[in-house]
Amino acid sequence: MDEPSTIRAPRRGYEGELAEALALIEKIVIDGLKHGHFDYSITCETGTGGRRLLIVKAGKSHKFSITEPDVPE
Repeated sequence: MDEPSTIRAPRRGYEGELAEALALIEKIVIDGLKHGHFDYSITCETGTGGRRLLIVKAGKSHKFSITEPDVPE
């Protein structure tokens, strides 16, 4: 029998681009599970002013620009 996961769900209440990115990631994973297969990639780069450019490739690319203060600690 598998051990229960020790990974805790992230706290909700994120705002802005981060909230949109997390909602999209959750949606595409659920959709992929329903279809029975998927292939996605997620990358992140640090941009100017400490912004994080999060790129989710799932059929098409979705780009999110997340400011440094919005990155959870």
